[in-house]
Amino acid sequence: MKKPAAHIEATPGRARLNRLLRRMLGDQTGAVMMEYVVLGVLIVGAVVAAVIFFGKTILNQFGVMTHAATGDNTKAEQMVTEFGSERDEGIEKAKSSNKTMTNQE
Repeated sequence: MKKPAAHIEATPGRARLNRLLRRMLGDQTGAVMMEYVVLGVLIVGAVVAAVIFFGKTILNQFGVMTHAATGDNTKAEQMVTEFGSERDEGIEKAKSSNKTMTNQE
């Protein structure tokens, strides 16, 4: 039995649409890998932010620990004092800039 011409023309379009919908809704072969990529990007972003904010402090602490572990306690104490004074200077700068900002308002 021969199918009508309209039915023959509509079937390939429906089949293509069905395949497209199945592929879009049902195919998740790359989803797990994308989750790992997103997780990796978030971890890298957190590490970069931590290095930006705490990099100098961490580097200084490793220097102090290295000198203390090798027995050079004098150098370790000197570094702690030096970095403490830098920290105090930074605190004073922040306070003075805060006072300047509040006086301008």
